Amino acid sequence: MYFYYYNIMTTITLEIPESATDDISNLVKAKGGNILSIHNDDEDLSENEVELLKRGLKEALSIKEGKVKSIPFSELWND
Repeated sequence: MYFYYYNIMTTITLEIPESATDDISNLVKAKGGNILSIHNDDEDLSENEVELLKRGLKEALSIKEGKVKSIPFSELWND
């Protein structure tokens, strides 16, 4: 007899008060989830800045998953 375990993930979109962001983020991470997007409600950020944040988040998740090798801090600031 074989049992297969599939880690099925669901993507949801929530609109929550800014004050609840940390609590919800911690709950999602505690349950094994990831925060996958950044929504721009802050009009002080340009679209370019939001895109850079999204790209950085994707890169961080790739490093966490072992898909991309990180660069040590000592190599970034080699004066």
